[in-house]
Amino acid sequence: MSPEIHESLKAAYEDVAYGGRPNPWSHPGRLAAIATLFGLALPDSGGARVLEVGCGDGANLLPMAARMPGATFTGCDASALLMRRANDMARGLGLANVEFVEGDLREVAGSLGTFDYVIAHGFYSWVPADVRDAFLALAHGHLAPGGLVYVSYNVLPGCFVRQIGWDAIKLENAGAATARERLEGARRVRRDLAEAWRAAGGMAAMLAAELADDAGRTDGALYHDDMSGVNQPVYFTAFARHAAAHGLGFLAEAELGTMGAGGLPPDMQKIIVDADPMAREQYIDFARLRRFRQSILAAAPDVQRARLTPAALERLHVSAVTGVVQERVATGGRPGGDLLVDVLAEHYPGTIAGAELVDALVARGVPANEAAGLILRGCFAGACELHQNPLPAMPGASERPRAFAVARWQVERSEIVTNLRHEGVHLHEEDARRLLAAADGTRDRAGLAAALGSRPDAAAFADQCLDRFALTGLLES
Repeated sequence: MSPEIHESLKAAYEDVAYGGRPNPWSHPGRLAAIATLFGLALPDSGGARVLEVGCGDGANLLPMAARMPGATFTGCDASALLMRRANDMARGLGLANVEFVEGDLREVAGSLGTFDYVIAHGFYSWVPADVRDAFLALAHGHLAPGGLVYVSYNVLPGCFVRQIGWDAIKLENAGAATARERLEGARRVRRDLAEAWRAAGGMAAMLAAELADDAGRTDGALYHDDMSGVNQPVYFTAFARHAAAHGLGFLAEAELGTMGAGGLPPDMQKIIVDADPMAREQYIDFARLRRFRQSILAAAPDVQRARLTPAALERLHVSAVTGVVQERVATGGRPGGDLLVDVLAEHYPGTIAGAELVDALVARGVPANEAAGLILRGCFAGACELHQNPLPAMPGASERPRAFAVARWQVERSEIVTNLRHEGVHLHEEDARRLLAAADGTRDRAGLAAALGSRPDAAAFADQCLDRFALTGLLES
């Protein structure tokens, strides 16, 4: 691979910084829970050794480190700018269980230790082939016995559609000299293409949404995702073969709800059910035009002995999916026809122990021998998610509310903060951000209202915000 490609990719992150976000699916506690569901025994993630490759500014790694003080974390990235930001945040939060290694993965891999979890989010598809090889070699060579690897990557066939936008950007920016010109060109051509596709009607109109989402995307996301000098989507089966060549096997998707065939036509479902595990995943990608995966890998021998184990649910913790709860709130918060979701919504944003969830379902009329199956189907339908340990999120504000320390640090620098579910939460109002920063556990509601100054509705606004902070998982127990 040409050295110029590597240098140009590194320079791009200095031209336009990539603002990271927490990725809940990559959290070790969730990865461990899924491995447990498949019959693998993992140590408590609270004391794990975690490596994130391509960690950027630490926005994914550092909130984990803050929530898991007994674990140790290492972040690796080639961008000096992003490494400075990551170290600044680590110092600001007073974290002693994190270290950052700056450098090319191919050169620094030998200096790294052994890890229970290796995470690579937004990395595999956006680096040259030799770096992808180096990553998988590192993942296998530095993985502790029984460890897990999380990898997100662009996949086909869904990315064939996205490829049109990527290629149009390259054509539009052929003569652009600066990063700002390239960003303006990218937004312009995507907007114009979306308008043209909508006007064309038919299939083109249905695809226009692929290019019409720029309003909510940052410059960094557009520059490094759609405009990257390297962006290599692959078929799932090709990725699985690449992992296998390095001694790793596919265990499951981190987002279990994407593995189900529910909603597909019966004949397609039959093809999927009758296929072997690898072909099954590929058929689902074809049927759903999937464009992005978040896969969990393990050492090949571990994958070979993995078996779906519904009984393991009673040793785990379960929560509702945020999107499902948000939909309920939007419709007035009324219980629906899904008994499982009804129970989980009562505990949101926290978790309920699997054994307690079984008991709660039985108490509401579910036969005891069917409760675990109901939970399992909910996982693969995207209605609930699994955790190795309970989440410390408060369902309501205490007498002296305390917001997650990471969120309090972030809120003075950004409108997006990380909650205790390891999700990003948008706080658009300045007074809401001021209130969150003040919610450090030393002030009661009156004291928090006073922090808003002379605002006439300070008390009512503070109550409203605290309710919202609790619902979005920002308040600690």
